Amino acid sequence: MFQSFASNSYAQLQDEALKTKKLHDLVLDHGPEETVRSAESAVLAREESLDPQLSLLDALAGRSGRRIADTALSAVVREAEGRVAPGHSYSAWSLTGLPHRDIPLGTDWRIRGDFADLVIRPGIRIEEEGEEQLGVPFGTIARLLLIDWQSRSIETNSREIYIGKSPAELANRMGLGRGGPTNNRLREQLERLVNCTITFRFGKDDAGVIVNERIVEAYKYSGKVDPRSKSKTRWIERIVLSEAYFNELKKHPVRIDREAIKDIQTSPQAIDAYLWLAFRLHVLQSDTFVSWPSLWKSFGHQYKLLRTFKREFLEPFSIAHAAYPNSRVDISERGITLKPSPPPVPLKA
Repeated sequence: MFQSFASNSYAQLQDEALKTKKLHDLVLDHGPEETVRSAESAVLAREESLDPQLSLLDALAGRSGRRIADTALSAVVREAEGRVAPGHSYSAWSLTGLPHRDIPLGTDWRIRGDFADLVIRPGIRIEEEGEEQLGVPFGTIARLLLIDWQSRSIETNSREIYIGKSPAELANRMGLGRGGPTNNRLREQLERLVNCTITFRFGKDDAGVIVNERIVEAYKYSGKVDPRSKSKTRWIERIVLSEAYFNELKKHPVRIDREAIKDIQTSPQAIDAYLWLAFRLHVLQSDTFVSWPSLWKSFGHQYKLLRTFKREFLEPFSIAHAAYPNSRVDISERGITLKPSPPPVPLKA
């Protein structure tokens, strides 16, 4: 099935990878291992020739190269087998995102991008002893919870969502590893999401649209008693999305493939990049260039330097591209060129 191209020169590989074929074709023709090995050779040859540039080859030659290639092969196989799990996200999350890592308690999360602004204010949890300050939701778990809620809400056309009777049930449905650490993260991020307030602003003048609302209007604890501690477990069993958020979601949904999300779910940056590509590519009429500084504003809030963001974002972006087999993009030293592409999930699916 796979054909070796280890003997190809740098110029031949550069042409094949960037002009005549896309990542998924290369991996299908040559296999993940050979694709990565040849990319490493190509980048080494380029560096020796002092030819500075940035491309998908750099991502393949980096520390996540094999994961990118494996994700691309998985996407091709899924597409051939017709394994699609349609899901949805709110379009605003394609232009901004939650923090990748935890931020100091009591701190708001703010993003000012070229297309949208976001502020997330953490909430509090009321207990018998008083109030407890919560943090801003962050990381992959919070993103996966939002995707799960939004997908199920669109499917059922209902604001009310049954989370599950236990963390184990939810983890199993979401394709997460089961166990204590996962259960604790699910509990924590659930609490943060249901209590935070979000403000999205679209547009750069006084006529811009502002959405200022809680994601969740109401929620209910399970009320079950832990047989070991004899105390009630803190597990949120049901939620009701706020009417404002639900209406915005129905007006501006982004169709995604939840099977693809499973392939990239350990990287919050890859999830953000996938949602961005799913939102933008299928509506383009012509090639659209997005500079690295513009990407930095939207996705690099936790990086102080542009060059650091550029180096760190290349690989998760390439993982997202790999999970979306119909995506067409060009990566360069100046930025990323988006090309008109079919949606990640066919409309008939």
